[in-house]
Amino acid sequence: MRRHRIAELMDDPGIDRGEHEHALRSLNRINRWSGVDRLLADILRDSGAIGGSIVDIGCGGGGFLASVAEDARLRPPMLLGVDRSPFAVQWAARGQSPRIHWLAGDARALPLVDRSADVVSCSLFLHHFDEPQVLMILREADRIARKAVVIADLVRSRLAWAVTWLATRVLSRSRVFHIDGPRSVRAAFTADELADLARDAGLTSVTLRKCFPLRVVLVATKGPARAHG
Repeated sequence: MRRHRIAELMDDPGIDRGEHEHALRSLNRINRWSGVDRLLADILRDSGAIGGSIVDIGCGGGGFLASVAEDARLRPPMLLGVDRSPFAVQWAARGQSPRIHWLAGDARALPLVDRSADVVSCSLFLHHFDEPQVLMILREADRIARKAVVIADLVRSRLAWAVTWLATRVLSRSRVFHIDGPRSVRAAFTADELADLARDAGLTSVTLRKCFPLRVVLVATKGPARAHG
């Protein structure tokens, strides 16, 4: 299956707020039910995030950060969710832990200083962009992170498309979610493509793993000289 990116409905600034909220809630619920949030929390722990600050770019409805805030193993002193949608940021902030801070900003040019977080995470986000923009996002994540960059996204395959098409309809009544889910799979990168992009962006010590359900996770760890230089 060739990569084919079509703009998703949630990327449209003019999207109806009620539909946007319904889709964000559905995405948070499925990521929690499927164990994706727990998986990423485990990977963050293994990547040096215990007791460290975490910035999540493309945070959407904030479900992942809410899960991290509840995880007693991580004990993050600072959690920051960044999304370019002011509505998503405002919606995510409602009812969430006061330990989480929120910022509306562009992941391609983040208003954060170099090495300002221990770990930078990014989940279900890179597929929204073409390769040149992905390189910009990866470089920004690498610039901000002191210890590691953790990237998670869908796997592009016919099986993933079929499973996603079915799951979005069984688990949610959101029209936006029904349309955007399969589009996300078609726009996703393969593990090899993601590894090539990470290399081109200058990330080092990169490892990749495929995880349930139909996810690929990239971890780029940073050496002591870069972390403290």
